[in-house]
Amino acid sequence: MKKLILAAALSVFALSSNAGVTTIDNPFQSNTVLKESVEVDHPLFAKGAGGAQCKGLPRTCGQMANCEQAKQALKCGNTRLDRDKDGVPCESICPGG
Repeated sequence: MKKLILAAALSVFALSSNAGVTTIDNPFQSNTVLKESVEVDHPLFAKGAGGAQCKGLPRTCGQMANCEQAKQALKCGNTRLDRDKDGVPCESICPGG
């Protein structure tokens, strides 16, 4: 009988309380608005056609059709194409290395 009275009292208290429950979809996301935005100057993150120029480029020198394609891939961040880091990608197909 005591348990029934206690359960009833807790139910009445819970229903009469003005306490609200707030759910958060992502606890790591803040609801505050950032006053500054960070701009990244890299072709892969370029707005519009800049990012499209990097999409689908071959990843190795053996797959490159020509030197221009290798230079574009290097600009897009594929630094493996310039092993000696002299700024000339795929030295087997690009002169000046």
